[in-house]
Amino acid sequence: MLPDLTAARPCFVVCEDGTEYLDRFRRFLGDSFEFRAAGDFATALAATAGADGLLLDLDFRRTPPERLVDEQGAAPPGLDAGSRRRLSETQGILILRLLRARGVTLPALLFADVDDAERARFLERTLAPLEIASSRLGIVEVAARMRAALAASAGP
Repeated sequence: MLPDLTAARPCFVVCEDGTEYLDRFRRFLGDSFEFRAAGDFATALAATAGADGLLLDLDFRRTPPERLVDEQGAAPPGLDAGSRRRLSETQGILILRLLRARGVTLPALLFADVDDAERARFLERTLAPLEIASSRLGIVEVAARMRAALAASAGP
């Protein structure tokens, strides 16, 4: 049986510095979910209107420095290479923190390979609802976690 393409599909904002996740999700999960692209904080904030969840990459190394954000919401001009690297390597977390500070409470999956389990638990607590997921997850598992995040956010 063919899927009902007229039925409303849950919408996830995909925040990354390229299109790898977006392309993969649309290709394999496009019948079940809608996806909106966001390449930085400003577009992520705008894209959350009417969305059901967030999918964020951790690292934004390809993002131009003027589009990076720090804890205050904007990267200072004239970043040195080390500062730019530090901001870009944690950009997904910084974007999610800023979204939470602006009242965006959508469930989020952050794709990051975090070696420090205590740090991961801290982030999941302070940026809830959040699950940190391995960037190596298969597409079936990603879909299952997206559905679980939606179900958890819907409440009992």
